[in-house]
Amino acid sequence: MTEVTFINKGGRLTIECKDGESLLQAGLRQGAPLPYACGAGVCATCVARAKPGTTANLWPEAPAAGELKVDKGEVLLCQTSAAKDCEILVSSKIDLSNLSLLRPKRFKAKLVDIFNETSDVATFRVQLPENVSPIAGQYFLLRSPGMQGFRAYSMTNYESSTDALDFVIKKVPGGIFSSHIFSEPSDDMDVEAFGPMGFATFGPSEARDLVCLVGGSGIAGIMSVLNQAKVVNHFKNHKLFMVFGARQTEDLFFLPQLASLRASAPDNIGIHIALSDQIDGHELPDAINDLPVHQGFVHDVAQTVGGDEFINGRLAFIGGPPPMLNSCIALLLGSGLPVSDIRYDRFA
Repeated sequence: MTEVTFINKGGRLTIECKDGESLLQAGLRQGAPLPYACGAGVCATCVARAKPGTTANLWPEAPAAGELKVDKGEVLLCQTSAAKDCEILVSSKIDLSNLSLLRPKRFKAKLVDIFNETSDVATFRVQLPENVSPIAGQYFLLRSPGMQGFRAYSMTNYESSTDALDFVIKKVPGGIFSSHIFSEPSDDMDVEAFGPMGFATFGPSEARDLVCLVGGSGIAGIMSVLNQAKVVNHFKNHKLFMVFGARQTEDLFFLPQLASLRASAPDNIGIHIALSDQIDGHELPDAINDLPVHQGFVHDVAQTVGGDEFINGRLAFIGGPPPMLNSCIALLLGSGLPVSDIRYDRFA
């Protein structure tokens, strides 16, 4: 056990860090208001500075590691542990005295169920040893045996208290975790879990119309939001405009669930399918599961079908690969939606 002191111009905060524990996870579980977005070494939001020799790198090959100015002592809080008692310089924008009451935890869990949704997308369930109370839209960090670093996965299910978490995973060539799911499936695999985390959340008190723009496995966290909204009968008085994108029809999944949601409030819910890669010789269907189908990318279909009307005053949720995220953010900002009303996690 080591002592880590986070410092900036506004103050200092000392926490305890377990052996091999990342500075980010140690800080978050003790309420430290540390900056992060993915928690998995991808986004570089958690960059801080440390003196040489005081920390250890947990995953040198993390995607964002190449962005660090190592000569200036920069580290990723999510991929760095304490080698000894040390001080870590963090952004002056952080109020280190403002401790969070929402404190994620680390669990020894089990992967208990796997279901192939498409040829390269699967859903899986992780069983925790105790109940948690995540907010709709949050995610967990997961790690299987032999992995360096955790990977971030958004939950699809929503329950106010549960010990069973459902996730979506896309097959990644060479990916250790996805290979366990697709190549070496086991319904009794040990996994480490840390969470819940994330800020792209939805609460029942948010009396707003929603717009959801999602692509592929990026639908995971949005399904949690929609499940929460359905539980509280949100769409009795509020509207939903949604576009779900994929390359081709065989890449679609969760359509029965989306169709059921739409049928629960047909006057207030509009859900559209966007297919970006039409196969020669295959006619584009007018609808699938009574959900209208369009040719094009998610942002193009959203603009064509919804125009400007679908954005006004709405709370937006986005999920998908980086190019899709960037295009949808540009569309929403260009249509006048403030950045504070656009919620997403950047995992890649």
